[in-house]
Amino acid sequence: MKVPGRIFQLGMLLLVLVATGCGSLSASPGRKRAAGAETRLRVGDQLQIRLETGGQAGAASQLLDVVVDENGQVSLPLIGAVAAAGKTSSELAEQVQSRYVPQFYVRCLVSILTAQRFFYVGGEVRSSGRFPWTEDITLLKAINTAGGFSDYANRGRVEVSREAGGKEVFNCENLRRNPAQDVPIRPGDRIEVPRSFF
Repeated sequence: MKVPGRIFQLGMLLLVLVATGCGSLSASPGRKRAAGAETRLRVGDQLQIRLETGGQAGAASQLLDVVVDENGQVSLPLIGAVAAAGKTSSELAEQVQSRYVPQFYVRCLVSILTAQRFFYVGGEVRSSGRFPWTEDITLLKAINTAGGFSDYANRGRVEVSREAGGKEVFNCENLRRNPAQDVPIRPGDRIEVPRSFF
């Protein structure tokens, strides 16, 4: 009788440990930080949405290329329009999954990839053009990405035209002296470095 009682106690202890471990995984602070650091989706973003439904071969996986339309939505088979603008990729994936399960599928795993975003640098830099955007890009980093200023650059009046609208002028010499004031660059921004008169 003692052996079954001890086995029962060990079994209960193991069950508690497993349950506690599962709880800590779902509430992992690292996972929350990673999701919060994602870039929010915008109108015009190109997305690739993969649906894994666990069906028969050939029907188990769907790959959909969609664009966030002017209303901030993406249109998907069976479920129609889904609000996307302002959400992270993982938030949109959760929303899409909740729309498919259980109404259309018993199981559906959704993953979303966003197309590369760019910023533009022109004028008096050594290598003007279009460059891949990342979340840590600032004005000075963007100019360095374009090879730095040319010998004729007017560093005191660098223009940034925002994709969302508006234009701002910055003194890059001041920004070099005060790196904490360096300006974030957003996707689609255009940086123009004018020629100096001297």
